[in-house]
Amino acid sequence: MPKVRRATPQDLPAIARISHQTLLLGREGARVFPSKALWGELFVAPYLRRGCCSLVAEEGGEVVGYILGACSDGALLLDLLPRLPLLLLKLLLGRYGPVLPHLRYLFRLLLFRGPKAPKDRYPAHLHIAVSPKAQGHGVGRALLAAFLECLKDKGVAGVQLSTTRANQAARRLYRSLGFRLYAKRASPFWAPYHGHPVIHEVWVRPL
Repeated sequence: MPKVRRATPQDLPAIARISHQTLLLGREGARVFPSKALWGELFVAPYLRRGCCSLVAEEGGEVVGYILGACSDGALLLDLLPRLPLLLLKLLLGRYGPVLPHLRYLFRLLLFRGPKAPKDRYPAHLHIAVSPKAQGHGVGRALLAAFLECLKDKGVAGVQLSTTRANQAARRLYRSLGFRLYAKRASPFWAPYHGHPVIHEVWVRPL
């Protein structure tokens, strides 16, 4: 069984690697968002500094999965917004590689937002991923179960997560741990990368 522990800022490179490795609907995302470093700064680092109940799973001393959690969106924004101008400047100066793929992804992320559940009932949210080589070993279940216990201990009312209809294995895991489908929406976000629109879903669980 994997060892689950609290994530720390020192885990940023390992988490960014796995997250970037699985960002294209579970597949390598280099052609979608070339820079692993920028991905980590935008989508991982705020959770490690200002999130809650963020965890990693280790096998043989190597991080093979993670869950990034936040008890509120405000804390993440307070961390990211002051750093965003410098990150965008470095992007425009070419420090993270080709500019257009990154801007295209970020623009589409803002333009085609998925459905959300009410924040008063489900204030927490999460992102979870497991390295392809460790999938099927119970890593995701161990992470999600520990994360839910952590939220309960903090008195959080409920949690929501976003996924796609294409991710059948993840959907089975969420259902087995008490999540239910709250809303769904066809989104063109992935169409340029995946070849067709994808059904975005939000799943919820009261605590």
